[in-house]
Amino acid sequence: MVYLNKFIIFATHLKNMFKGLTTITILKTLALAALAFVGFLILAMLFTGWFTRHGEKVKVPNVVGMSAEKGFIVLDDQNLELVIIDSVYKEDLKPMTIVEQDPVPDMNVKPGRYIYVVINTGVKPKVKMPLLTNGSANLALVLIKNSGLKLGRIDSVSSSFGSGLVIRQKFKGRDIPANTMIEKGSIIDISVSKSISRVDSTAVNNADGVNDGADDETL
Repeated sequence: MVYLNKFIIFATHLKNMFKGLTTITILKTLALAALAFVGFLILAMLFTGWFTRHGEKVKVPNVVGMSAEKGFIVLDDQNLELVIIDSVYKEDLKPMTIVEQDPVPDMNVKPGRYIYVVINTGVKPKVKMPLLTNGSANLALVLIKNSGLKLGRIDSVSSSFGSGLVIRQKFKGRDIPANTMIEKGSIIDISVSKSISRVDSTAVNNADGVNDGADDETL
């Protein structure tokens, strides 16, 4: 019963709204409203298509190996934008050279897309000098390589500690302690022990004998 009363009230209001209007007038009004709605939909679709450039694609150029400045110009000509996200050190490349890019070359993307690149800083990073002494020469080679350093001269030094042990580690001719920060790629020289030969041992013993005799004479 309550719903019936509400419907009667709604019908009365609707009747009063269109009171005095002919059927033709009402139909014309509805037709104009429908046309306006369709026109709005068309404009919205056109605007959305223009804004997103739906269906338009550009091929990503290869900027790896270019300077960041040149890469920016090349990408800008294709309506793309260069963004630097990281840097690394490459000894064989000039500073500010593009090392990597994403998306990769020849990929089709929408205009205005960001192209993320990694550049070469040109500044050598620092690494810790490893402890090489009292270890084998083979272990020293591995530690030097893993630390990003390079092996220089290997000097053999007679020693009573046996052969194949690293006695000294040097950088630019001077001893360098472990954990010292040096540039990556620095050259490290090492001195490796070798066993004292029989000839060397005899010479040492003879020298000791001479010294003893000299001491006796002095006494």
